[in-house]
Amino acid sequence: MIIPYPSHLNPGEASLIRVNMEKPSLTYLKELSNGNSTFEMKIFKILIEELPEEYNAYQNAIRTKNFYWAADIVHKIKQKVAFFQMHASVSISEEHESSLRSGKLKYQSDFQEIVTKILKFLPEHYD
Repeated sequence: MIIPYPSHLNPGEASLIRVNMEKPSLTYLKELSNGNSTFEMKIFKILIEELPEEYNAYQNAIRTKNFYWAADIVHKIKQKVAFFQMHASVSISEEHESSLRSGKLKYQSDFQEIVTKILKFLPEHYD
C-alpha cells in the first residue's frame, strides 16, 4: 500500500511508515493454491515450522556479531515476507540485508518488527 507521506519525511522514513501499516496478506497463497485447502495447509505448516527457526538463527547470528550469516538468513526470510505481499517490508528487508553485509544494524528493529508481525499472523490463520 502506497500512501502519501508528509513533506518533512524523506522517502526512507516514508517506507518505515508503510511498513508499520502493512499487514501480511494471503492473496498470493490463495492464487497459488487455486482453492486447494490441503495445499494451503501444507504451505502454512512449512512457514510455521521454518520461520521461527530462521528467526532464532538470525538472532543468534546477531548476538554473535556474525553479520554475514545474519544477512544470509535475512535473505531467506525476505522470501517469506514477499510471499505475504508485504512490499514495503521486502524493501526494508533488502536494506537490512545489505546493511548487515556492511557490518551495520541500521534496520534491525524494523526487520524484527516485520518478522514478529508475520509470526503473530501465522497461528491466527492456521486451521
